[in-house]
Amino acid sequence: MIRAFHSSRFLSRCFPLPSFQVDSWCKENSYVIAGYYQANERLKDTSPNQVAEKVASRIAESFSDAALIMVDNHKFTMECNEQSLIVYEHHDNKWRCTDPNTDFCEDWSEVQRIAACLLESKSYDSLVDFDNHLDDLRNDWTNPEINKAVLHLC
Repeated sequence: MIRAFHSSRFLSRCFPLPSFQVDSWCKENSYVIAGYYQANERLKDTSPNQVAEKVASRIAESFSDAALIMVDNHKFTMECNEQSLIVYEHHDNKWRCTDPNTDFCEDWSEVQRIAACLLESKSYDSLVDFDNHLDDLRNDWTNPEINKAVLHLC
């Protein structure tokens, strides 16, 4: 998971820069850009905005099974008890919400456990996104330490 920006207002005008670098890095490391996630600023707003749909649609051009994932901030807690992700699939040039009762993840309880551990250890304090990287190029937007922590927890 690569975090591009912590504010969507920059994303719409600056997207080509991280897009090019992320695409190159993924190809070098044999990764696929499989989707886009966004958490809106307002607590109860879970709908994808134009930026989310545009970015996810660009990803879908290269990866037909791309997903657009929205974070439900109202359900998101430190314990990760509740499903707080809303998954959209691309069909007929539109993003449609999947059935919330359908499992989109092989082992959601494991995802919840890992997410809760990362939140408990405050991994978010060391999370670097592209904004941070552009402010200081020494900041590594690939977040190797967090990725190591995830692998260790698996």
